[in-house]
Amino acid sequence: MSRRLPPQEAQQLWEEYRAGDMYALAKLMQSYYADLFHWGLRLHADREFVKDCIQEMFVNLWKMQQSIRPVDNVRSYLLVVLKTRILRELSSKHTTYQSTLSDDYSFSVEFAADVHLIDEENELYQIRKLEQVINHLPDRQKELIYLRFYQNLSFEQIEDVMHLGRQSVYNLLQKSLNSLRKHWAVSLAGLLTLLLDKV
Repeated sequence: MSRRLPPQEAQQLWEEYRAGDMYALAKLMQSYYADLFHWGLRLHADREFVKDCIQEMFVNLWKMQQSIRPVDNVRSYLLVVLKTRILRELSSKHTTYQSTLSDDYSFSVEFAADVHLIDEENELYQIRKLEQVINHLPDRQKELIYLRFYQNLSFEQIEDVMHLGRQSVYNLLQKSLNSLRKHWAVSLAGLLTLLLDKV
């Protein structure tokens, strides 16, 4: 897997791409492909569909290279563009157009990509339990948790990706963390009851 580019290096590559360097765009694609693919799978589970969307996104970026604008953060910009493309492709297959996400929007969190790094059985159990707890949250909250803690986006970048205002992001994060604490407590209480029943 390619290393994640430092923001300054990504910015430099973006400017080179805007100046007509196809290899700069190819390097951005190579560097961010894993992030984009993982993000796309949270939005739609069909792996080939997501791969196609990523490929089409980069082809379109090359076609519009002369008119593309400077961006503040390349990775968050690419996440927004991919999300828009996926929603547009999905809307063309359905009668309703989902231009914005609602609380019933399908979004899932999975840490499978990182599990091979976990050696301890207890740590693996905790990861799986956290995954379950997060997936009990409403989909918008799951998306925010994923962007903040998995993709490490800033609040400003999350605003762009989720099309929310700053206060809405803060409120949603607070609500998400409160829900996580509540579900985690319920989950641990259930596990404790199960263990006590076996004694």
